Order: sequence, then structure tokens, then C-alpha cells
Amino acid sequence: MNPFSVVIPTWKNLEYLDLCYRGLTRNSAVPHETIIFFNEFDKSCEEWTRGKNILSCLSEKNTGVCPAVNRAAELATTDFICYMNDDMYPLPGWDTALAGYIGLADKLWLSGTAIEPGNSTPCYIGNRNYGDSPSVFEEEKLLNEYRTLIRPYNVVSTWTPVLLSRKDWEAVGGFDEEFFPGFGSDPDLAMKMHSYGCRHFIGVGNSLVYHFAKRTTARFSGPETMDPREYFKNKWGISWKKFFKKVIHRNSIISPVLLDKTL
Repeated sequence: MNPFSVVIPTWKNLEYLDLCYRGLTRNSAVPHETIIFFNEFDKSCEEWTRGKNILSCLSEKNTGVCPAVNRAAELATTDFICYMNDDMYPLPGWDTALAGYIGLADKLWLSGTAIEPGNSTPCYIGNRNYGDSPSVFEEEKLLNEYRTLIRPYNVVSTWTPVLLSRKDWEAVGGFDEEFFPGFGSDPDLAMKMHSYGCRHFIGVGNSLVYHFAKRTTARFSGPETMDPREYFKNKWGISWKKFFKKVIHRNSIISPVLLDKTL
């Protein structure tokens, strides 16, 4: 398979970022182009980057998720952009599973499937706790057990990690930077893709990441520039709840997975 450009925004989250980077380097089928945007870049961030095979960009203040991802994506040199959260640990086969669907349609949204300690949903594998922080993360146990968690089906999903072709990403203009700190930006990007003609939003059941969940957003206490739900509705003439439920039918089972023989 060809490498992706994996774009990761981060904000004072080096412990989680370090684990995410380790998962990428340890568990990816090929060396992906890793691009990290550091919000509130400081000495500790500078020290962390040393000796790592990454591209990076930075801001001395917190720009939020959307400008961070957009600026990082501008550095991408591969044909596909993968947006991943810094509190995710990608598991073996995460990338080959996504790559198996490339070419299915001219316009395509691919999502991985997250494993989380919380409740299970059609898009998330829940009730699986391998640790709530990197310091207690049961990495080897998860690596021994993740195959038993693979879902044999795909669902309609718009959750992170997201893989889009760079052509599609550039055509829709990436994230709307009015969303700050980032709440609502994922539904908006999905609506952009739908308006652009994308009709395939596939949550791939055997592309797995462990997600510590909300390790950045839970720390945000600053003012927002707008009500993201109201902004979305004014922009598109529909609520994102109705868009997901009535237009793209998120959470619906759509097909069996293409099982990679290397798993």
C-alpha cells in the first residue's frame, strides 16, 4: 500500500501524542507521512520532536482544531489525508483495512473504528478498558486481544480517524475555521463532502484504534465563538442530527468488511 499523510493536531498532550506516534510507527503497514500541528508550542514540544520522523507546524497560542488540521494538511505530499486525534493508539491493520476500500467510489469518506471504555455504539466498540491514560495503558494485552474485537461489518460513520483523498480534501476546503475550539467541525466536514457528491461514508469494522476519548476537549474552558449546532443549522438549513439520521443514516450497518489476509 502507499503511505498516507497522517495529520494530528495536539494541544499540551505530549503523553498521549507520544503513545499515538508509537502506535503509528509500531503498528502501521508502511511508514506514513506524519504531520503534527502543535498548539501552544513550547520547549517541551520542541524537545519531543527531536529524532522523530515527522513534519511539524506550530502556533504559540491555541488556534483550535480546525486551523491546526488545515495548516498541517497543507504540508501533505501523499494522495490521502488521514486526520487522527492525538489521544488515539492505532492497532495493527488499521491502515491496510482503510486502504482496502480506496477506489470504491470517486468521492469517498472512510473512518476507522474506535475502541473505548464507555458504552458500545454502532460506530464505537465500547465496554473495553485497556487503561484511561498512557501511564496505565495495557498495550501488550490489547495487541494480543484486538483481533477478537474486529467487527465483521461496516457502518455509516463520520467519526475520527478519517481518511479522505487529498483531491477531495482540497475540493471541499478542509475544516471550516469558524468552529472553535472544534466542536461541530466533523459534522460540517461530512456535510461538505455530501454536498460535494460523496455518498459513501464507511466506518471500517476492522480498522481499529484505541481511543482515550476527550482528553483535549475536556480541558477546554474558554469561550466559544458561536453555538456550533446553531451555526451548522444556519449554514446548511438542517440540523446535524437530522443530517446524520435522515440524510446519510449514520450508524446503519452497510456491508461486511473486507478482511485483510495479514490480520
